[in-house]
Amino acid sequence: MKILFSVVHHWNPHGDGNHQSLRPNPQPRIEALKHQLISLRRLGKNQSYLHLADRSVYPANTDFRSDVTIDIVTDGVHHVLDYLPQSFGSSFNHIHCSLEEPRLLGFEVHKHLQASLQLDYDWFCYLEDDLVVHDPYFLSKLIWFENTFGPDCVLLPQRVEYASEPNQVDRFYIDGPIDNNELSKLVRPGPVRLINSPSGPAAFQPALNPHAGCFFLSRRQLEFWVDQPHWLDYDTSFVSPLESAATLGLAKTFSIFKPCLSTAGWLEIQHYGNNFHLLIKEC
Repeated sequence: MKILFSVVHHWNPHGDGNHQSLRPNPQPRIEALKHQLISLRRLGKNQSYLHLADRSVYPANTDFRSDVTIDIVTDGVHHVLDYLPQSFGSSFNHIHCSLEEPRLLGFEVHKHLQASLQLDYDWFCYLEDDLVVHDPYFLSKLIWFENTFGPDCVLLPQRVEYASEPNQVDRFYIDGPIDNNELSKLVRPGPVRLINSPSGPAAFQPALNPHAGCFFLSRRQLEFWVDQPHWLDYDTSFVSPLESAATLGLAKTFSIFKPCLSTAGWLEIQHYGNNFHLLIKEC
């Protein structure tokens, strides 16, 4: 299976500070991107086991590893790629675009995904630059979900922050329910579905919050979206251009599901850092 991961990446030290990408310290962006790149590479073909008797190394996980390409899309100026260790240089392709409004960079990733349909990828993935995949079955679960629910349904992971201190919430799922009036404009209603998946019992429901900072589409799903009249309509009415690029067009096109919070860990993706942990004091 051939998978394209397209990462929207931006860092402007003179920004307004509302996101880590708009703050003067590059280190959080560097660390997040490093962890993301390593995690995506782990889904690829370079997997082996040590044969102790032979003192040799042989291929491992041959049944579910993938051919992975990682493209990082930037405006060519505002990024931390030059800060990455030299060893990371061969792990991704740098796609730089010229655009007057950097906040619309996510839509440039949409263009890149569309252009990549000319290549022989099976899955096309959009990620913000602070999301880390830990589950080796992540892609297998997405394939199973599409085959089970149909191509008009898209499964998004629950974003989670992990504790960095013993006194923090150990696993903090950050995309809780949004206001029902807003939700009704984005997500088609439906019941909770309890299913015995290959990974055990799981519960899915139409997303109570359709945002995850990412999406993962099979070829037929992306081709269907590209054919819709709202493709690349640059609608930024959901929160901000960043959130809109990740979420709004997807919601106009598909029924968006997530694992219920009772089984949130069935498909999760790490939001690197602990920014949302700080909100617990405000609740």
